Amino acid sequence: MGLVVLKLGGSLLDRPDLQDRIRQLVLKRNGDRILMVVGGGSSADVVREWSQLYSLDDEQSHWIAIRSLAVTRSLVATLLPEFREVDSQEMATAAWRQAAGPLLLDVEALLRRSEQLEQSILPHDWNVTSDSIAAWVAARWFADELILAKSVDLPRGASVEQVQRDGLVDVHFPAIAGEIRKISWCNLGKDPIQIDFAWRRSEFRDTRS
Repeated sequence: MGLVVLKLGGSLLDRPDLQDRIRQLVLKRNGDRILMVVGGGSSADVVREWSQLYSLDDEQSHWIAIRSLAVTRSLVATLLPEFREVDSQEMATAAWRQAAGPLLLDVEALLRRSEQLEQSILPHDWNVTSDSIAAWVAARWFADELILAKSVDLPRGASVEQVQRDGLVDVHFPAIAGEIRKISWCNLGKDPIQIDFAWRRSEFRDTRS
């Protein structure tokens, strides 16, 4: 039974069939421990607008954007009550001991606690979105797989750098992708729903050697 970090793209949050699609995706990793990180979607877009309107600095914008993830997480928790909310690896482990169901991560609580112990675990600017946060969690929790659930296909044969240049992941994502065992991609808006292999950690090692 592996650990799978599932990043749900915020662009998917306006789909009326979101619950069914998430459940179908989770079933494809039946038997694994699923930890979901929900993207900011339009909530994060509002924060970007505020940042420009009120000339907020990167630190202020960062934490308001992180807090906005609580709104989207709450939506998913309401739509999918079988997902239990956790805010630490210890809490997640305890929850999985009780039952093998999927979990929702409280990103703000985790990051604030982690930053009390470490400095600058992730940059505090718009180069970091929930993509990099999910990747950081997958790396730090030694996940077997990170699945990026998006509303677009992964370009065939694309490198992680190309995907970043195309705006499909955030700017910081390539810097942390090589720390993750396996990264997969799912266009959750497409039928049939399937999970496609994207990159493996060994490929990044080969590239840097």
